[in-house]
Amino acid sequence: MRARFAADQHAPASARRFVRRQLQGTLGPGQGHVREDVELIVSELVTNSVRAGARVVDLELRIGAERVQVAVTDDAGGWPTPRSASPDSLGGRGLEIVDQLADDWQTVPDPPGKRVIATRRRQHA
Repeated sequence: MRARFAADQHAPASARRFVRRQLQGTLGPGQGHVREDVELIVSELVTNSVRAGARVVDLELRIGAERVQVAVTDDAGGWPTPRSASPDSLGGRGLEIVDQLADDWQTVPDPPGKRVIATRRRQHA
């Protein structure tokens, strides 16, 4: 499933709604936490794209029997770099959140920008 968003202030919320709709009937009972985690991962990645100056953001969602994978692609320069935010900082935690919620994530070049791919298992061991 794919969606494209204008990289504006509405993009993170629109991306969350897209993910929620796609996962609503797919995940089984007791997997609401997986949907919430994936929504937050997508929200953080799309927010990063918007802040990096992207014009458009593409979102791809793959739902498998064992995992959910998201790929957020943008046309902005730069590379996502985790930061250490102080307790009173208002920002800088996005990739830390992704790192905590995703089982795996990586960034790959996708000229003129990049693609960030994150995977969340449906069941944790």
